[in-house]
Amino acid sequence: MNENGKRYRDILLLVASITFVICVILLVFFRTGIIVKAVSSLTAILMPFVFGFVFAYLLRPVALTFEKWIGLLFDRMKIKRRGSIRMFSILLTMILLFIALALLAMAIVPGIISSVTTLVQSLNSYVRQFEAWLENISAGSQSETGDELVGLIEQAVQTVTNRLNEWLSKDLLPTLTSQMNRVTASFSSIFSIIKNFGLGLIISVYLLAGWEKFMAQAKLIAYAILPGKAADWLGNEVRFVNRSFSGFISGKIIDSAIIGLICLVFSMIAGLPYGILVSVIVGITNIIPFFGPYLGAIPSALLILTESPWKCLLFVAFIIILQQVDGNVLGPMILGDKVGLSSFWILFAILFFGALWGLAGMIVGVPIFAVAYDLITRSVSYGLRKKERTDLLDAYRSSFPPEEKEGGRKAAKK
Repeated sequence: MNENGKRYRDILLLVASITFVICVILLVFFRTGIIVKAVSSLTAILMPFVFGFVFAYLLRPVALTFEKWIGLLFDRMKIKRRGSIRMFSILLTMILLFIALALLAMAIVPGIISSVTTLVQSLNSYVRQFEAWLENISAGSQSETGDELVGLIEQAVQTVTNRLNEWLSKDLLPTLTSQMNRVTASFSSIFSIIKNFGLGLIISVYLLAGWEKFMAQAKLIAYAILPGKAADWLGNEVRFVNRSFSGFISGKIIDSAIIGLICLVFSMIAGLPYGILVSVIVGITNIIPFFGPYLGAIPSALLILTESPWKCLLFVAFIIILQQVDGNVLGPMILGDKVGLSSFWILFAILFFGALWGLAGMIVGVPIFAVAYDLITRSVSYGLRKKERTDLLDAYRSSFPPEEKEGGRKAAKK
């Protein structure tokens, strides 16, 4: 290419770059809705694949366990069709998943129906008792104070009735349309979640079947795009993230399942009402670090309170003891030091990611922050060594020995 051609090419590239920057600025500042709508549409399209990846990631350890057992069985039976092992392992994993979901539904749905029925009956009983109390006051009130009390109650009832009639005549019809739209949107959201859940399960089967191939393709792309050292660094970080997430999440699931079983056994021995439902709530919410035990204990205690205040107190005392055992004995035994974070940073991660992503953020926030903490810690260590200020690092480590793990992984000294 001659000099004129190169000059024209450079001019075209400059014009294209400036045009692109101007378009981006105009979209950001004047057509933000277009960007938001495009991102929302793309997210909705990719959401089934997100569900599928999450399911495949969580189910892969189970599938690998089945694959190992089936491989040993095929070796003993001298079966040479090794390609069928992966298929059978995925099939058994999905069967186990559906059995677990069915058992969970059988444990929760009847308990919820029974709880709602009991609450409605209790409320009706309270209303009847209140009406009988009013009648007794009205029939036996011979004093001026009794007449005034009855008059105040009747006035309050009349005020509530007038306000109710006014609301029905003026506010109900205008708000009915908006409420119907909200209900329709809620049903649409529920249908979308069910659709993504079902498609996610189907996609997870394909991901489980070709997991190694997909990971190898991702590795090829990384080394094709990035420099060699950057690709190596990215591979090491991905492996560390995988260890952090898999170790923490699998450990919390096992820990929460044990907590739920212990709660169920105690409920059966102590004769607590709604034992199955309460145990399921306590076990599921225990997956959330720090706040999970309280999120599950408060509604469970209120539910038991509708039946017996004494048993409610017994349940609260049991939960306090159980969480102490879990936090000091059972949890460290199962999880060990999977994240390498202090209690302060765990609390920070839960609050920060919980505010961003809600319940999902409270669950995955701790391992995400553990990875970020590890990156920052190793970057600081590398910067201090590069500037030959290892004396600061040594002084810090000697003053705070627990921080030697640097977020769960020691930095390699150069």
